[in-house]
Amino acid sequence: MALADVARAFGSAARQYDSRAHLQQQVADWLLEAVPARVNTALDLGCGTGYCLARLNAQKRFGLDISRAMLLEARQKAPDCPFIQADAQHLPLATGSVDLLVSSLALQWCSDLSLALGEVDRVLAPGGQALLTVPLAGSLNELASAWGKSQGHLLAMPDENNLAAMLPTGARLKVKDFVVHFDDLTALRQSLKGIGAHHVPGRAQGLTGKARYRQFVAAIEAKRTPLGLPLTYRIGLISWQNAFL
Repeated sequence: MALADVARAFGSAARQYDSRAHLQQQVADWLLEAVPARVNTALDLGCGTGYCLARLNAQKRFGLDISRAMLLEARQKAPDCPFIQADAQHLPLATGSVDLLVSSLALQWCSDLSLALGEVDRVLAPGGQALLTVPLAGSLNELASAWGKSQGHLLAMPDENNLAAMLPTGARLKVKDFVVHFDDLTALRQSLKGIGAHHVPGRAQGLTGKARYRQFVAAIEAKRTPLGLPLTYRIGLISWQNAFL
């Protein structure tokens, strides 16, 4: 997805994002468990509506996101913070300027993840710490298996080995599965669209499309549990510390 498309999608979802971002908040809480008690300078990269940013304990904290609409929402949670509208792959920050950098479920939207990770490492101060979460291959497997070979609508996600190869020496990767449930496919689709992630195909076009879509719906329904329709996210928590003290 092009950068402008990502910004547009999340901008249109900004107002209802928090009401539908239950998975995102669970993942953010997992990341926040590893955050130091107090730092001087903290950056929330891809801060969205400011869920993580508002919970960081820092002398100076600020948020960065590609979507202006998201930043306007974040300002309501952290009115004392400065905000930057920018691309994670080209951070307008000085080298070695950040003591703590957190980013939750944002970097997967970068066209060049290795470039974004390099930028994270660049802006970390000596002894600074990075804590990042990204979805991994295997996420949304219920949708992928139901849709079959035609998966062009699904966001490509790195597998653990490829991601590990991009990380700085000494970085650690923890993996955890999160499963959310929905009453029906409409609720599942709305949860994704509500957070700007348009993974699920909408109304089919044409006779062949309609038949294929009915097969997709039947395959999804076959996965229903007593809790509802499951959707699994395989999440990687990346952490490292700048070793140059």
